[in-house]
Amino acid sequence: MRSTFFRVAVVAVVAGGAAVAVPATASAQPAACFVKAELDLGRGKATSWCISPGPREMKEHRAVIKCTVLRGRNNAHDVTFSVWGPWQKIGEQSVAMCGFSSSTAGFSFETR
Repeated sequence: MRSTFFRVAVVAVVAGGAAVAVPATASAQPAACFVKAELDLGRGKATSWCISPGPREMKEHRAVIKCTVLRGRNNAHDVTFSVWGPWQKIGEQSVAMCGFSSSTAGFSFETR
């Protein structure tokens, strides 16, 4: 399983409100997979899709989004966790979403 991770500034995603698509041009990763982050009713949403298998033998992919939640009243601290979308075949979209009270810390996709 191979993972490609992209960091995104929370201010840019929340303030801009526009979708951000990033091609997977990392080291040995095929350029056939893409991931996009956007807001859906205030929730962070990552969508990944692959067009063709590429040079490597790749059968499935899934979206991954990192969410941050502010916890605690007197001793406030951030808790970061990942949400994984379902494994999808080439040509289908995989979607992962954060909860309503969390913000987006980053997004990526995984292939296998």
